[in-house]
Amino acid sequence: MIFERLRRIWRVTRVPIIACLLACACTCATATGADAPGFRRKLWTSEAGTPADIWALAQGRDGYLWLGTGNGLYRFDGVRFERFEPPAQERFRSNNITALTMLPDGSLWIGFYYGGASVLRKGQVQHYAAGDSFPSGMVLTFGQTQDGAVWAAAEGGLARFDGHRWQRVGADWGFPSRRADWLIVGHDGTLWVTTGEQLVFLRQGSHRFESTDQGVAKYAIVAQAPDGMLWVSDHSHGTRALPGLSADHPRVDHGATLAATEFADSHRLLFDSYGNLWGTNADAGGIYRVAAIGRLSHGMPLKPTDVTERIDRNNGLVSDRAVPLLQDAEGTIWAGTNMGLASFHRNSFSVPSLITLGTASDYAMAMDAHGVVWTVNGGTLLRTDGNESEVIRSDLPDVGASQFSGNGDLWFVGRNRLLFLHDKTLGTIPLPLPPTTTKVEAFAIDAEGEPWISLDEHGLYHRHDGQWTSVKPVDSLATSTPTALATDTAGRLWIGYPDNRLAVFDGHAARVFTANDGLRVGNITMINAVGKDVLIGGELGLARLRADRIESMVIGDDVFSGITGIAETPTGDLWLNASKGVVRVDAAEVSASFEQAGHHPGYRLFDYRDGLPGIAVQAAMVPSALVDGMHRLWFLTNQGPAWIDPQDLRTNTLPPPVAILGLQADGRRYAVNAAPRLPKGTDNLQLEYTAASLAIPDRVRFRYKLDGVDTNWQDAGNRRVAYYSNLAPGRYRFHVMAANDDGIWNTQGAEAGFTIAPWFFQTPWFYALCLLAGMGLLAGFFAWRTRLAAARVHLKLTERMSERERIARDIHDTLLQGVQGLLLRLQAVLASLAPEDKRSHVLKAAIGQARDMVIEGRGKIIDLRGDGPQYTELVQSILAVGEDLASLYPSTRFHLTTEGEPRAILPNAFDEIIDIVREGIRNAFVHGGGTRVDVHVAYEVRSLRVQVTDDGGGIDEAMIRTASELGHWGVVGMQERTARLGGQLSLRRRQPHGTELRLSVPCRAAYRPEKRKSKWRRPSVTP
Repeated sequence: MIFERLRRIWRVTRVPIIACLLACACTCATATGADAPGFRRKLWTSEAGTPADIWALAQGRDGYLWLGTGNGLYRFDGVRFERFEPPAQERFRSNNITALTMLPDGSLWIGFYYGGASVLRKGQVQHYAAGDSFPSGMVLTFGQTQDGAVWAAAEGGLARFDGHRWQRVGADWGFPSRRADWLIVGHDGTLWVTTGEQLVFLRQGSHRFESTDQGVAKYAIVAQAPDGMLWVSDHSHGTRALPGLSADHPRVDHGATLAATEFADSHRLLFDSYGNLWGTNADAGGIYRVAAIGRLSHGMPLKPTDVTERIDRNNGLVSDRAVPLLQDAEGTIWAGTNMGLASFHRNSFSVPSLITLGTASDYAMAMDAHGVVWTVNGGTLLRTDGNESEVIRSDLPDVGASQFSGNGDLWFVGRNRLLFLHDKTLGTIPLPLPPTTTKVEAFAIDAEGEPWISLDEHGLYHRHDGQWTSVKPVDSLATSTPTALATDTAGRLWIGYPDNRLAVFDGHAARVFTANDGLRVGNITMINAVGKDVLIGGELGLARLRADRIESMVIGDDVFSGITGIAETPTGDLWLNASKGVVRVDAAEVSASFEQAGHHPGYRLFDYRDGLPGIAVQAAMVPSALVDGMHRLWFLTNQGPAWIDPQDLRTNTLPPPVAILGLQADGRRYAVNAAPRLPKGTDNLQLEYTAASLAIPDRVRFRYKLDGVDTNWQDAGNRRVAYYSNLAPGRYRFHVMAANDDGIWNTQGAEAGFTIAPWFFQTPWFYALCLLAGMGLLAGFFAWRTRLAAARVHLKLTERMSERERIARDIHDTLLQGVQGLLLRLQAVLASLAPEDKRSHVLKAAIGQARDMVIEGRGKIIDLRGDGPQYTELVQSILAVGEDLASLYPSTRFHLTTEGEPRAILPNAFDEIIDIVREGIRNAFVHGGGTRVDVHVAYEVRSLRVQVTDDGGGIDEAMIRTASELGHWGVVGMQERTARLGGQLSLRRRQPHGTELRLSVPCRAAYRPEKRKSKWRRPSVTP
């Protein structure tokens, strides 16, 4: 009844109260740590597919954010929301989830609006219905004590799970109530529970609850700060600390009477790792944040002036109805509402208090000799020392640049004049030319406190002794307008020009550096000449001048473009104010990039996701980056100034857990946990993967590789799908890794395998059959071509042999027959002459010459006939030679014998053997002077042997040794032919009389190859 009455009162008074709270919140935002880094807000609304009615949040060890909603359980990887659907047999009894708690062992306990609990463990769901063992009513939260027991707080009471079953907690445990609104397990293991009436606790190892002196209202919650102090929030006294309260001292120390208030009555409380207290306001709605919470540990309820920041629907929250709060493992704060999800990521950059971002057309920033930064915003000059900002004056005109001189004067570049502040007195100096004809491009103050300006299309001017003077340091650059000016400690002026041109001027002479000297930054936009090196920033990148040598950094992308400010830390890190944001390059990368040709620097980009209000102000007249006396880095953006403390940077060191979600091919989705086998013909597919890094999800970077397809890792950027096409059948394995927003890689990543089934014509055995068939076709074609070629050759040879046989017949039938007849006539004439007739000698010589002609003619006829049908055998050819000679020498008989099975002789060997044997037989008939010539042919296995013998006077062996010298070319010819055959020839004198010629030719040089084994026969004799 009290709760309902207070709710009715709230309906009547909530509008003026909210207005008052907003005013107070704005006031305290200025007063309380406003310069401390804030939080970047991001919303996921139900209109974009985010689940509505988010009542509980939890994070698992896999990095996923779990959402308990009025419509079921979801998980979120920072990009996609995925509804969790248990198997049909394990389906939730209700979709209205009100409590989620993730235990250290990875078990997710789930509580429901209508009572009961479930636990999701290793993908399996187990249910516990409300009843005798588990309390009825809405489940509010779970907790686990150090003994492993799980506790549940529900409207129907408190319950304990011992690992096997749930048990109601009541009088047997000394629990004094039939309801439990909230519980936590303290740092020391104490269990704290609110009952709707009081705060009670259970010591570690005890089985009896004890009471405290703190009464609480219904739905009160309790939380514990990092310093161990307990806090409680209810609608009776709002949100307050409980100083001194512990299990050993169950009483609050302050002893003061608490005023009744509903301010900051919270559904949930959260202490983050940055020292803030977050609460979701139960009655006023929205979310509030209280910074530096240690200052409020006095035990009094929070007041509107204590609140640092308030977020509700009026300033961007999607709904005022917010309940759960969570800080994830990477430090991001999450809040669930009934219309979506909100996250709060701690910024790296801070904006000075009293600066209104984006309202002024021009901002200016300068630093004095004490390291204090002065800013100009909309005509207001602010001095920021530490975390406090002070308004110096508010009567300045619009200025585009400012800079301190050595004597402490603050100079400003106005629209049509220069201004300077000296001892709180503001003075003005006109420009050297009418402002309607030109504008200031660059500005600098030298060591003498005198200004230098660059005027568009008019060049460089210097004010000295109250007069402006046009200065032309370099005649060749007299028509160029300087785009950047800077002075160094030696009093020299550094001048930047377009198109990679830099000049240094000492007041008398100038030296110019160009692209030929290695300067490759495009149009120079700023120069930093205060360190050991001169750093030059341009539209296209960065360069440095060291020891009169310029080195340019090789830039792989446009992140380094449009540099208008450079800040260098004591450790050598460079921070660049550029067109994409602020770029940090650590000292090692700086050295490597300048000293190693082709080295692309590693870097970290800071932008709006880190709290940077804009990008580098372009066309800056002075450098847009400073390092103050506290070593904080200041950057002037197009939306205003901001600073960052490089010594207080928080790096996300948590490698993002990587998971492969599934595989999709031809419109069908497959789970990858079981290495799916894809259908035949699959050649296009996509693999979906993710990394549950919730800090800045759109900065997560991925690399993937498919074994058998990708040789190297593929850089996917922040894309979470890999596409492949034209894949052949086979086994594949997909690997993916990811890096978080700070570039920390999870190199182990995730992997999954799959198989693409082949068509029958894509199988190895089909390829083998095709190969065999192709080889068979090729062999058949080769055999056909060979047979065709052989047939053509045979036809040509047959035609040739026919023609040769015709010619041989004609010669034999005409010429030789005629010569033979002539010999008979000559022999008849010789017989008729007396022996002493001188003509007989001449006639005998003619007859001998004619006989030689006949013998030679017969040899030529044999050559023409070759291995024709009647002369295919060696023996027949030798017999023809012998018979022809025997017909010419009737007094000498000729005998031929053979041994072995006759074999076909190779054509080339046949001619050589016939020529050798013919010459031997001819010598025996012509020169032997015997009565008998014998030839023996032996067809042996290893060789062909031919022997020619006669019974004449015998050959002179000395003549054999000197045959070539004596002109016996017949013997020489026989020896040469034998050598070509690789055979052996012997010619010797027989005893007691006669000559023997023996020829031996190896079988491989003499015989044609045979298909069947030769048959031997007895030696035969041919008479």
